[in-house]
Amino acid sequence: QFTISEGHLIVRPDQMVKEFKDCIALAQHCLKVLGVEEDVTYHLSKWDPENREKYIGEPEVWEETEGHIRQMLNELNIPFTEDVGEAAFYGPKVDINAKNVYGKEDTMITIQWDALLAEQFDMYFIDENGEKKRPYIIHRTSMGCYERTLAWLVEKYAGLFPTWLCPEQVRVLPISEKYEAYAESVLAALKDNGIRATADHRAEKIGYKIREARLQKIPYLLVVGAKEEEENRVSVRSRFLGDEGQKPLADFIQAVCTEIRTKEIRKIEVTEESK
Repeated sequence: QFTISEGHLIVRPDQMVKEFKDCIALAQHCLKVLGVEEDVTYHLSKWDPENREKYIGEPEVWEETEGHIRQMLNELNIPFTEDVGEAAFYGPKVDINAKNVYGKEDTMITIQWDALLAEQFDMYFIDENGEKKRPYIIHRTSMGCYERTLAWLVEKYAGLFPTWLCPEQVRVLPISEKYEAYAESVLAALKDNGIRATADHRAEKIGYKIREARLQKIPYLLVVGAKEEEENRVSVRSRFLGDEGQKPLADFIQAVCTEIRTKEIRKIEVTEESK
């Protein structure tokens, strides 16, 4: 099965170009937030006039609608290729594709121009002159089906998700059982601020805990001991910079909350500590 959030915009013909451009802008926004805007290609999917039984509508309608999309993509300075025979049966579309790890292109997002189905369903609106007119329809998604998008992100990031996407964003590591209470207070403060966090209270050496957490690709590790408890601080290790040193707990929480709220995609700086 798959799950998709698909929108259907029913508009006047004179609204079509602006609304279609806005749908492209929405898709680009989602791609940017996910950090994959550089990984996609754009396609104008057209009908095949040599295989007319697959489609409804007259050739002039197809030529006009394909022309509108071509002009929009050029105006938006979006490079694209034209694919004959890839249109929906009721209209051309913009397909936004990405390659999977096997090199095959999958369609991640589609935005379809539909000038024909309104007639099939006898849809109409009353214009300013009181006359019945056929609307146009845009069929669009903003990020494609969730399962395919998630698989795409898993392949791209190989587990190194941006902090805001990680199922576990912070792990608290007390250096011994004596500091479990302080670790729990740190954990509570993190959770109170909506940060997805856990604490590792196992009777293992701190080096072992750190290595295991790093293998699980958790963005932030907070090591706590006597000095941290005394000063209400945490020793921060991140997968971005390695050992970031001690920080006041409040400062760390504020920085991570900002990173999560803004959906920042931090780059990993290769250091001896972060290797």
